[in-house]
Formats: sequence, C-alpha cells, structure tokens
Amino acid sequence: MSGKLRILVVDDNEEFCQNVVDILELKGYEAVAAYDGFTAMELVERDGFDLVLMDIKMPVMDGVAAFRKIKEISPGIQVIMVTAYFVEDLIRDALREGAFGVLSKPLDFDELFDIIERATAANGAMILVTDDDENICANLRDVLVDRGYRVSVACDGSAAIEMARKNKFDIMLLDLKLPPVNGLEVYLSVRDIRPEVVVIVITGYRSEMNEMVRQITERGAYICLEKPVDMDELVSLLERIEEEKAKGTLRKPG
Repeated sequence: MSGKLRILVVDDNEEFCQNVVDILELKGYEAVAAYDGFTAMELVERDGFDLVLMDIKMPVMDGVAAFRKIKEISPGIQVIMVTAYFVEDLIRDALREGAFGVLSKPLDFDELFDIIERATAANGAMILVTDDDENICANLRDVLVDRGYRVSVACDGSAAIEMARKNKFDIMLLDLKLPPVNGLEVYLSVRDIRPEVVVIVITGYRSEMNEMVRQITERGAYICLEKPVDMDELVSLLERIEEEKAKGTLRKPG
C-alpha cells in the first residue's frame, strides 16, 4: 500500500474535479475523482481514504447527504466541504455533524494544503487562540506547540468565526475584548456551527466584563481565566479536558 495520503475528490463538475486531482497529485498526494455522491460512497467503502473533498451542491444527492452516508461507512474519515454557493443551512448542518471545514470556490490551494495537513495530523488536539494582542497570541502558540498541540491564531472576532468554519477545533481560547465582534458574539457564532468545541474564556478585565462572563458561562463556556494566564495552570487544564473528553466524562469545573 502506498504511504501517500489518499484523498477522494467529489464534484459533479468533472473538469474542476480532475483539475483538483491533478494539483493534489503534483503536491504528492494520491487522489481519486468521483462525480456524484453514490460513487463516492462506493469508493470509500471499497478502497478507503484518509480524507474527502466534497462539493456541497450536487444533483440527486447533495454533498451533505453524501457526507452523512460516508461517515456511517467510515466514521474516522475527515471530510472537507467545498462550495461555490451561499447555502448556509447545508454548511451549518455539515459543520454541526462533524465536517472538518468548509472552503469556498475558487479554491485557494495553499490554504487547502494547510487544512489538509491539519485535518490529517496524527497527534495533538487542535486549539484556536483568539486575542487581539498579537504578543499574547504568539506566546500562547509557542507554549502550546511545544506541548504537542496544533495551534491556530485569530486576532479578531470575525477571523475566529471564519477559521472555525474551516477547521474542526477541539478547544478555543477566547479573549472577550475583540474587534469588531465581541467575545460573546464570537462564542455564540462558533458554538452554533461547532457545538462540541470546548471554550476557555480569557480576560484581563474581569470586573468590567463580569456580565459578559456570566452570560457566556451560562451558555456553556468551560471556564474563565484571568490574565496574565498561568501557563502551567493552562496546560494542566488542557490535559484534563483531553482526558475527560476521551473518557466521555467532560464537565465544567464546579
């Protein structure tokens, strides 16, 4: 068996589909084309793949329906949805049900390659650090990467929401004072499409932000930490979250 990452590209536009296959193969992946959801299901069941790129809007069986069937066949497979249309309900359904991310056409292939690598990385929980202070973001990223986590950074609320659409994060570190969308709005938007993400709120203005902290924790945020963050405490907290998630016993601290 080839050691290359195996990717199935599903799109009813045959020219687009084959073009993506060719580019993926030039990048060093093993890629196969399917032009409808039924063929994709058969190929996954017969041959197995590491990842599927799935067009959302296809005739007969749309991409979200095909995604659901493929996850039944191969629960561990990662699926990235692709669309050229504004189909928000379908996008939301796919993300809520475990699609790794959604990308828009025309594809940015550098972005696609980055997301493929994150989606198929073997180890390390995926963490999204969201803070408008770039130095804090860099510090958190360096510490967490050294501990084996896969870390992405967003320096404003809108970027965080967009990144959550493109990546299936396990944990989100969320500052409350963000431009142009405040922490509560970011939290609600992210949890709407990623209900399983564990959100740790971080703030340097606990008294000023007390009402927002109350609202966000009542809506399911895991815990609120105050700045400056104790890195050892944070790492221990992340390790506990991972252990409890693996055991299915995750609950908010009392």
